[in-house]
Amino acid sequence: MQELKSKEYVNLTIGTRAKVIKELGRGGQGIVYLVEVGGQQMALKWYLHPMEDKFYKNLEENISKGAPSDAFLWPEYLTQKEKGSFGYVMKLRPKGYYEFGNFLLAKTQFGSFEAMLNAAMKICEGFRLLHLHGLSYQDLNDGNFFIDPKSGDVLICDNDNVTPDGEMSGIMGKARYMAPEVVGGKAPDKYSDRFSLAVILFMLFYGNHPFEGARVLACPCMTETFEKKFYGSEAQFIYDPRGENRPVRGVHTNVIRRWPALPALLRDTFKEQFSPELLATPEKRMLENQWRKVIQALRDALVRCPHCGDETFIEDQSAPRCMACGKDAVISGALAFAGRKVLLTPNTMVYIDTDNIPDVKVISVPGDRCPVQLQNITKDNWVVETPSGKIKPIAPGERMPVKAGLKLTINSMKAVIE
Repeated sequence: MQELKSKEYVNLTIGTRAKVIKELGRGGQGIVYLVEVGGQQMALKWYLHPMEDKFYKNLEENISKGAPSDAFLWPEYLTQKEKGSFGYVMKLRPKGYYEFGNFLLAKTQFGSFEAMLNAAMKICEGFRLLHLHGLSYQDLNDGNFFIDPKSGDVLICDNDNVTPDGEMSGIMGKARYMAPEVVGGKAPDKYSDRFSLAVILFMLFYGNHPFEGARVLACPCMTETFEKKFYGSEAQFIYDPRGENRPVRGVHTNVIRRWPALPALLRDTFKEQFSPELLATPEKRMLENQWRKVIQALRDALVRCPHCGDETFIEDQSAPRCMACGKDAVISGALAFAGRKVLLTPNTMVYIDTDNIPDVKVISVPGDRCPVQLQNITKDNWVVETPSGKIKPIAPGERMPVKAGLKLTINSMKAVIE
């Protein structure tokens, strides 16, 4: 296949042209170029190997349908078949976003647990909408994500393998991320996507691969036979109760350090998702919406310690203790709604829903008779009701006291302060 040169043009199927400016990077499938389309700078992925007509047609259909959500760097324009190949044009990755691999190698770190949870939520929401549209990703791996370490915003890239669920794109994926049944030869689908999603989330939270422990480390050379064994027929979670594949000290440092530090809810969820039963029963794997509820519960238990100011998860509300400084974390109250209880301490953000936009900021007001207050950071009025029945609106930017018994309505959600 012919590589493209600076100032060269490629024709798009919409009747315009893309001008090549320079190469941005390359991988196994092709080269990504900076191009200009109608005065706008974009990215062009140009394939270096022959791709089937079916692949081209699928890209054309995905472009026509549009992205499932704004989380995807979705193909926007398709080139004509020329110069012995073809490609597609997408938006550029914005500044401040880094490859997921940088986080795994500790070249980049999340600015906070809040940002980490935001990233997990955005990934789950993206794949929930993808599957809701009747599509499957089929090649989910650590190279598919750009993440803003400050906010936790995520962009999902390499969407050219997305196909209608049950159809083959011709790409099986990478062994370390493929579901055991796909490693064994079965076609990828939404169920295998959910396995790959669980692997990605584990690596996001714990920084190591969920199946790479002592057994994999002892492998003299990772051949295709061993790959099929360790990631397929004999895949074993590193915290499987059998204990034959435990993390190795000095090698799997991230997961050894983080496994006991992050909440038990997360540990238990991964133990279940990577259990022998679910490895063998794809239909029982967690839906994206169930993952969102787990992440939401983690977020509800995340507060800022009043003593040291660090983030900490409060699992035992009867004896709250900061995991950073070890002191008792005094909880100012809780916001109860929809079966949830969100703990409140100053400098904590409260997320009412799953859109990754905080709705409430808990602030400290020293000297006030109510020193801890809730600030409305939404665009709409809240409605507060006192125990005596008085009603008061709280406009955007205004505050109200954290006082037990107060009822409030936020974005149509009814809550009460405990």
